[in-house]
Amino acid sequence: MKEKTELIIIGGFLGAGKTTTLEVLAQLFQSKGKTVGLITNDQARNLVDTQVLTAKSVEVREISGSCFCCDFDGLMEAALYLRETKTCEIVIAEPVGSCTDLSATLLQPVKAYYHRYFKLAPLSVLIDPLRLMEMFKQQDNRPEGSAYIYLKQLEEADHLVVNKVDTLSRNQEAELKSLLDTEFPDYPVHWISAIDGKGISSWLEQLSSDTGAGVRIAEVDYDKYARGEAMMGWLNASCIITHTEGLSLMWQELNLNFVWLLQQVFQRENIVIGHIKTFLKSGPSHLSCNLTHTEGRPRISGSPFSSRSSRFVLNIRAETSPETLKEIVNDLIYVYEERKLKFEIIELKNLSPGRPTPTHRFKDVINNGSY
Repeated sequence: MKEKTELIIIGGFLGAGKTTTLEVLAQLFQSKGKTVGLITNDQARNLVDTQVLTAKSVEVREISGSCFCCDFDGLMEAALYLRETKTCEIVIAEPVGSCTDLSATLLQPVKAYYHRYFKLAPLSVLIDPLRLMEMFKQQDNRPEGSAYIYLKQLEEADHLVVNKVDTLSRNQEAELKSLLDTEFPDYPVHWISAIDGKGISSWLEQLSSDTGAGVRIAEVDYDKYARGEAMMGWLNASCIITHTEGLSLMWQELNLNFVWLLQQVFQRENIVIGHIKTFLKSGPSHLSCNLTHTEGRPRISGSPFSSRSSRFVLNIRAETSPETLKEIVNDLIYVYEERKLKFEIIELKNLSPGRPTPTHRFKDVINNGSY
């Protein structure tokens, strides 16, 4: 039997920068001659993350329609496909950002049932530092909603990974270090920037030397968990955009303007953004845009291009009803149609995640020795 494939699961709440981190890790491993496969996850199809990563010539499998924990068999089928068919030496999986209880529902089952095939890395949970500081300032002794899910993600982590350190002032970094030392004193903490690569190599070195994967299982109240997920609206859409008079369009300008207009609506309506992601593609050219805070600035990547039409993929996660998200998007499309742009909708799905029903849930940690 061939050597075990390394399986790295990276958690973290919406907007923590998981997809950018996956892209950086894939490139880093490939530069070392490793064959890498990625697994993305969402409650619905047409995931921007999958489009972005595929455009980077990385082997990607997408599990849609359910979170990893509720489709554990689908996750492992994808992981085995990447191992056996694509001969990947490393597989990195990105769970849905609103999911928690990953140690009990993913790591322990992998250790119990798939230890012959996979060497499981410690569970890393990415942190958006500004969002975490805001949450701790606002929470009471009984966090509810998204704050409850966020805290449970941190509690079950093997390694905490503070991303986006390039956005922090020295005072903010010191404040956050003090907070983490107080709230999570026994946790390994890494400080990275997926944008400029800071701290990535050090984090990976410590992961490879740490044999403890899934060493904690959080106590999760599934009623609170379900209520927290139900507060989030999901919208995934895919369409073709063309100018009704056949004019060539500058897609970077349109992309940024579309996200900016959405942001203006959410600010006006006091809707908290989990993230807004877009992806535009025409031939080999592609652009993506990512906004992770209601008051933040959109970040665009890819190369500017112009063409008469483009495929457009839109993902929105926000603390409002899915019906409200659909109304906002339809209103915005109407504005653009008044400007002679045609949106040919291929698929549009809006939803709130249902109550999590894991395939497996272990109450106890599988001993590392037996793993």
